[in-house]
Amino acid sequence: MTIVVYSSHTGSTRKYAEIFASRNGFSCYSNKDDYDPDEMIIYFGWLNGPRIDGLSSVNKQRLIAVVSVSLSDPPSFGWNKVKDTNGIVVPFYHLLGWIDRSKLHIHEKLFFYVLCAIMKLRGLDNHTKPLFDAMMEGGSFFDEKGLDQIQSLCN
Repeated sequence: MTIVVYSSHTGSTRKYAEIFASRNGFSCYSNKDDYDPDEMIIYFGWLNGPRIDGLSSVNKQRLIAVVSVSLSDPPSFGWNKVKDTNGIVVPFYHLLGWIDRSKLHIHEKLFFYVLCAIMKLRGLDNHTKPLFDAMMEGGSFFDEKGLDQIQSLCN
């Protein structure tokens, strides 16, 4: 049997995981919940630098696939760094999420201010301006159609 396990910070990863699980008849759990560790896992986690939050808490031998969620595609450090940092050897996917600034800690808000200042100094373009706006004011790139790429795991 396959289950979906997720770690979410501001809600978009949880929403993707719940939609995907519902579409496919899978049970869905937070990585903090109790679930059968012998189940096969499709893991959804938010990208925190090159680290996928909570992925280290699951049994890597039980993984079918890993899905990261962030605001940027690709991140500045690249997908190979994400795979290497997290020891990912199963199919890997990425989805764009959202920022709910009310759920961010002060150090995360400060990080975004610094990052946005650097972006502004380098000049904003069609790619960086929406990201800048989302980091400064909150915003969403959520699109459940992105789940279609993962659907092949269930066929």
